[in-house]
Amino acid sequence: MSLPSNSPSASEPSSLMLKPPALDNTYGALLLGSCFGMMLYGLAVHQTYRYLRLYPKDRLWIKLLIAGILLLDTLHTAMCIVAVYYHLVTHYFDPPSLAAGHWSTRILPLVMGLTYVMCQCFYVYRVYQLGSHYGYRLLVLIAVACIICESAFLVATTAEVFRLSLDQFPRFSWLVSATFGCAAVAELFLTGTLIVALLRSRTGFKRTDSTIEILIIYSVNTGLLASIFDLACFIFALILPGNLIYVGLGSVGVKLYANSVLAVLNSRRSLSERMLQDLELGSFEPKYMQADRAEGSPDAPLEASKLQHRAGLRPDLTATDISFATKRGMDGGLP
Repeated sequence: MSLPSNSPSASEPSSLMLKPPALDNTYGALLLGSCFGMMLYGLAVHQTYRYLRLYPKDRLWIKLLIAGILLLDTLHTAMCIVAVYYHLVTHYFDPPSLAAGHWSTRILPLVMGLTYVMCQCFYVYRVYQLGSHYGYRLLVLIAVACIICESAFLVATTAEVFRLSLDQFPRFSWLVSATFGCAAVAELFLTGTLIVALLRSRTGFKRTDSTIEILIIYSVNTGLLASIFDLACFIFALILPGNLIYVGLGSVGVKLYANSVLAVLNSRRSLSERMLQDLELGSFEPKYMQADRAEGSPDAPLEASKLQHRAGLRPDLTATDISFATKRGMDGGLP
């Protein structure tokens, strides 16, 4: 019988074996964010297809906007896949490469930021169309200032990401935090402006006020979800700069923004039909769809005029114009 060998290689693990670094809160967070983001990307592709089927006669700039958002969303998804595969598969046992980063990881902030800005500019335009009331315009100007600051921080973040390695970037993560903070504030002002406009649109008619309450709840719910992810990214980038949790959360948040714009555009038909049935206020659909609809009730102009006067909206806006101008609720054609 042979005795057990006393050789270190046989009795205990070799101390010379390289131990890979923990990846749970870095590339693991990016992996989880990419997985959830790809689910939302599939939803965005479906919504784009549905938009093209339902609204083939929309303005050209809206179609270009949707094409740009889908292109950026696709690029962001591809960059997440490349980054995850490069770091977790190709160079998993290469710690220096994990710290150095990859071009796909460096380009993620730029793609995410451009998507944020495009979606928020769309929301700014729609809220701006609410009317000439100085309160609306003031809140919109504040939101525009936040978006400008967000863009400035985005440019600075992109420059630092390409200049530094990932293990050197944490001391500049406050730039990322500031970017998400500005995005959250802009979203707050845009959603708040919409809610104020809807509250001022109450007419005293039971059916009208009931529908407005539904629109307010719809606006709060859709705006709240995006704001939660913005605030979460803001906090994690500020208090935990050495990990990539905020990148994983941002990968989900940017998909929510893209899907929000598409959902707003695709909901116009269903919301119009509901308003026609409940309010008898005339057509809220895009103008090219109104030819297929019957005329509203005789009392519709009076109720619409009262709504516009109480809301402080422009007197020249039609019901269709008002319906599109509201950010995430009463959506119709463009003015």
